[in-house]
Formats: sequence, structure tokens, C-alpha cells
Amino acid sequence: MSVQVLGCHARHTNDDEKWPFNYPLVKGESCHCYNYFGVICVASCASNIRNYEVLHEFGTGEVRVTCSAGNFVLGCGIKPRNPSRDFEKWRTWAVKSINSCECYDYFGATCFAVCGQII
Repeated sequence: MSVQVLGCHARHTNDDEKWPFNYPLVKGESCHCYNYFGVICVASCASNIRNYEVLHEFGTGEVRVTCSAGNFVLGCGIKPRNPSRDFEKWRTWAVKSINSCECYDYFGATCFAVCGQII
């Protein structure tokens, strides 16, 4: 059984970064975190996940990603469309329900949901 990412967490070493983000890679093998001034990127992982999937959806404003039927959300992430161009001071990403993540970025972002069933 392989180890898979459940969630990506970032501890930013400086709050001056206007475009910090963190998200899982699509295959669930690792996380990507960004802060120009420094970041400690932590991946929460497990090997006991059935029907594992990392789903993503691009949109502007509010974007929701829902897990496949029978799966539960294990973690969420966000990747801004162009972090060097537009400053979104209200960017958010969070678990919205037991099977979905919701992200917000007025200028556009890809919202990620890590989904599966813990066995």
C-alpha cells in the first residue's frame, strides 16, 4: 500500500508574502507550498486510504470541488492563477462539507480536494 498525501500545510516564516499558497500534487505524492520569504511545508500522509483521489477545479470567485460518490474530503488546497500579477487579500480555502472543499479568489485559482475513505 502506498503512502498518499491527505493535506498540505504551510507555516509561513514571514507574513509579508501577499500570495502564499499550498496544495497537493495531482497524484498525491507530495505538496507544493510557496512564500517568497520562506515557508515550512508539511504534508500529512497515510497509507490506509481507499478510493484515493485528488480533484481540482479552476474558477474565479468562489469555486467548490466535490469528492466522488462515497468518498470524504481529507484535505483542501489552492493554487492562484497568477500570484505575481493580482493581489487577492481575501483568498481562502477550506473544507466546506464532509465531501467538498471551497476556495475563493476573485482573480482565479485552482481549488484542490483530497478525497478518499480511511480503512
